[in-house]
Amino acid sequence: MTIRMTDYHHVPVLLKEVLEVLEIKFGQNVVDGTLGGGGYTKAILNAVGPTGNVLSIDLDIDAIENTRKNLPPARLAGGSEIKNLKLVHGNFAHIDTIIKNHDFSAPDAIVADIGFSSYELEQSGRGLSFQKKEPLDMRFDQASGNEDAKFILNTYNEKRLLEIFNNYGEEKFSKQIVRKIMMLRQDGEHIHYTTDLYEIIKSALPKPVKHKADDSARRIFQALRIAVNHELSNLEEFLPKAFNILAPGGRLAVVSFHSLEDRIVKQFFVGLTKGCVCPIDFPQCICGKEPAGKIITKKLVSASEEELRENPRSKPAKLRAIMKL
Repeated sequence: MTIRMTDYHHVPVLLKEVLEVLEIKFGQNVVDGTLGGGGYTKAILNAVGPTGNVLSIDLDIDAIENTRKNLPPARLAGGSEIKNLKLVHGNFAHIDTIIKNHDFSAPDAIVADIGFSSYELEQSGRGLSFQKKEPLDMRFDQASGNEDAKFILNTYNEKRLLEIFNNYGEEKFSKQIVRKIMMLRQDGEHIHYTTDLYEIIKSALPKPVKHKADDSARRIFQALRIAVNHELSNLEEFLPKAFNILAPGGRLAVVSFHSLEDRIVKQFFVGLTKGCVCPIDFPQCICGKEPAGKIITKKLVSASEEELRENPRSKPAKLRAIMKL
């Protein structure tokens, strides 16, 4: 049984590894918290078969429409319709409400790929890449009403901009870049396009490191994208909700792409494995706390050499997974 999809260009990372840690079986209920190009969803549908159910969520309406186009409502080899796929335009941070509203049974497995798709980077026109001239939007859900990157750059005060660039981009020259932005704003200039921001970053860097402007730009663009889409707070909200709604023995897998996300996932998973929290000098446990989960990925899982050759963008991907006890 195979499913084919086209358009919305994106290669799912660590797909083989994700399927291995989730141990998806025929007839199970599975949630793909970040549909994207549909790579995980396609593989999960194949794994659960016609007796299983899949619910896939994405903030990007283009991702939803692409999957609807390629799987309308979805077709198996031989032409029979898949009626066990639910596509939801929404935020994975609201996963508990979403599965309740769609009468979806407690999932046996949940996966979330926290990165953004190749389509969003290269074709969406949202200003996620500094390598082409596009309006500075960066919103995954452009109907959300969230402040876009242009609004942040042109209205946030110096302190808030510095916090964003330092905390979300970990950029060494954040202070110089923010100072340059404030100077331009004081002169009445507005930042509208990705190329405007790139030139600001490059001009703000000390002369000996101007040749590394792309590295700084990558970090600044990352920081803005995280701020615009509230990515870290959404992840922090998603993790406990996803774990709580899992069926007993269910598995949660998260693929992250930078240290800020991975740190959140790691700390949450470790917290779930802790049992007794009584002081060590207590003669016996009185808290009664038992471990809630068991970490499946004892070592951080990253892309294989083969995957790196086929998809260099998989290099920063990190996979962690946990089982609900």
